[in-house]
Amino acid sequence: MLESLYSEAIKKKGTIIEMIENYNNHNLNVSKFWKDEKIPKYNKDLTIAAGDGSSNDKKFLSFYFYAIAAETLIYNNKLSKIESATINTITHGKYSKDRIRNYMSLFEIKNALKAMKTYDIDYYLYDGSLLGDLIRPFPLEKEIPKNIRTFVLDSAKDMLNKEINSIKNHEVEVYSNKLANKDLKKKFEEIKSKKGSSYLESIENYLESIEKLLALANLLKHKDKIIAISKTSISNDYFDANIPDIAIFTKYSNDCGYSSPPKYISAEKDQFKHEFPVENNFFKSLNFTIFYVRLKKQKNIIKIELPYKADETKIKEIISVISRDSTEGYPYLLKKAHLDVVIKKKDIEQLSNIIGIYEKTGREML
Repeated sequence: MLESLYSEAIKKKGTIIEMIENYNNHNLNVSKFWKDEKIPKYNKDLTIAAGDGSSNDKKFLSFYFYAIAAETLIYNNKLSKIESATINTITHGKYSKDRIRNYMSLFEIKNALKAMKTYDIDYYLYDGSLLGDLIRPFPLEKEIPKNIRTFVLDSAKDMLNKEINSIKNHEVEVYSNKLANKDLKKKFEEIKSKKGSSYLESIENYLESIEKLLALANLLKHKDKIIAISKTSISNDYFDANIPDIAIFTKYSNDCGYSSPPKYISAEKDQFKHEFPVENNFFKSLNFTIFYVRLKKQKNIIKIELPYKADETKIKEIISVISRDSTEGYPYLLKKAHLDVVIKKKDIEQLSNIIGIYEKTGREML
């Protein structure tokens, strides 16, 4: 098979190179959106926090075995940390992998929220895009009748909010699983007996998505302290081109600088046409400021997202804050959290061995 691919590569080399050149040849006036400027590093005492999460899984014939970890680092002349982790199994289902990723996201968000409630944090560096977390549609909503969705919300929303609001005194976990298996078990079992296990899985997935929205809403109540940072992005808010803004800015300049003016996004007008099942008015009231920055010459550009409308003075302050403790053009705390928390394939193998899972994976004959 590889020989066929090698032959295809030789045959299509010229065509693909030409296509790549077309991606690069945009007659765009990038200079009107970029300032080459090195901003002084913030020199006042601050308490900065940053967090990341990781997940991995191993597929067995009957189930997935998964591991999730999240870490938040807090720095103010000394380094503190909040660590959260879990291992478990989940049945094979249409959205099992999505649910595992959602669990990881929940751990990250709740870790951040716990840090906010426990420490006097000035700025929290959030890994990834908050807008992305909110824009992604819930895949199962239309598969569940409105009366069942209403039942789930009425049964669980207050319980979930109570758990999330008291997170400072709790271990980080996915509370909706506990509700489904304990507090609401009898009600959900009634649905299971009428509709079947796969239908119940859809409801549990929906409940987990509600929990994530509630956790995000609680975190975004601290919006003035949050700086969301993305290493990659497919957004094209500046140039409306067929390649992302971050790629265009990367090719334009190698110097320190930032995009200007920033892009302001109204959640209700520009992004969220759908209704949120919880905290709808709050989410639709949000405004976002988006810009790109290169903190060190010839290093990668990163995307910054602020969940409020920031003027240029505030943007320069934010850049000075994140550049103060950056290495190689990227915030050190985010880099350390990622390196600390990442779960590799060998780790999930060792964890399954420690647990003593001996079921076949189905790949033993390969």
